[in-house]
Amino acid sequence: MESKTQQPTVEVSRRTFIKAASTLGATAFLGGVAPAVLAKSTEPLKLGVLNTFSKVYAALGNGNLNGMNLYFDQIGNTIAGRKIQFLKEDDELNPQVGLQKLKKLVEADRCDLITGIQGSNIAMAAVQYLRQSQAFLLCSGAGITDLSYTGLPYLFRCSTSSYTTLATMGEYFYDAIAKEAVLTASDFAGGRGALDEFKMGFLKRRGKVIKEIYPPLGNNDFSPYLADIRNTGAKATFSFYAGTDAVRFVKQYEEYGLARSARLTGSGFMLEGDTLPAQGRSALGAINALHYADTLDNAANKKFVADYLARYKEYPSVYAEYGYVAARVLHAAIEAVDGNTSDKNKLRAAMRAVKFEAPRGPFRFTPETQSPAHNVYIREVAEVNGRVTNKVIHTVRDVPEPPKRPT
Repeated sequence: MESKTQQPTVEVSRRTFIKAASTLGATAFLGGVAPAVLAKSTEPLKLGVLNTFSKVYAALGNGNLNGMNLYFDQIGNTIAGRKIQFLKEDDELNPQVGLQKLKKLVEADRCDLITGIQGSNIAMAAVQYLRQSQAFLLCSGAGITDLSYTGLPYLFRCSTSSYTTLATMGEYFYDAIAKEAVLTASDFAGGRGALDEFKMGFLKRRGKVIKEIYPPLGNNDFSPYLADIRNTGAKATFSFYAGTDAVRFVKQYEEYGLARSARLTGSGFMLEGDTLPAQGRSALGAINALHYADTLDNAANKKFVADYLARYKEYPSVYAEYGYVAARVLHAAIEAVDGNTSDKNKLRAAMRAVKFEAPRGPFRFTPETQSPAHNVYIREVAEVNGRVTNKVIHTVRDVPEPPKRPT
């Protein structure tokens, strides 16, 4: 394993950085003191890791943490002279538990920054507390679009917004798959939000939604819902499931014989590295959209996949890529402020300026929303070198979020 990795770049000149930071508040440079003479902390860098490490999303949270550990180990677990200290908490996919754990990390543990939060319901439940506490959070999970339009200055997201991937998929579905669709998703904020985003692209093309079906989160038996799909006579479906729900839905979809009459398509999260090994050949031919695939042919991804395989003996999922990118964003931004995380306005300016080549491709933040602008890949599940995975069949480049909440 390499002990070092190339430091991510912050593409901003000194003049531009000072100008950007000054616009974020009068305290950004502590009354005009030059960055070189700011007090430099040598205390451990406390990073709160709040994620789902149990229940239906356990593989997602563990993959995220694996990606972070991989990157931080490669830079010696130190940023700007400060040793990295993880404080890990399991939100149990429960908004009340998640909020309690978030308060602990901020108030009792006094973390410098918080990262993680996979469940969209937990992320949205945390918004009011984040507003009150002014805690700095780099979300490396939840994809619900509403999170981008909270107006919170210290809330960033390095994973994805469901709008960028799913509205794009809605347009592609109409253009290349079918003009009518049955939509299904787990019945929670993230599932319903995902279908709303898909419809924004699909209905814009004048597509027709035949029916929407919402099984409960953590469902074991999809047969009643699959019968409902069959009864509609739909030629294609679009779905959003993750974790064990995704495994069960895709396998039962094929076992029920639906794959032969209704083309299976969905969010990329339904057909990803954490689910495909269990879904196996039942997923072959499914079309999906995401901002990452482990088969992407770029230098950053080849290194990431090789390093991840060497350490964890499995291919990385998109959730592992989230964690890896989160670590790289934190590295770049905290280095840019010489380890001084106490000045949040200055740290915010540095984070907004971060740009680099990630495993997913070019990464940057959309300034108005502080969520990523990146490529969206239309993928097809296929057998590649004897392994069931995703191959990219179409690329939509550098898709940003709209400055205002899309409706």
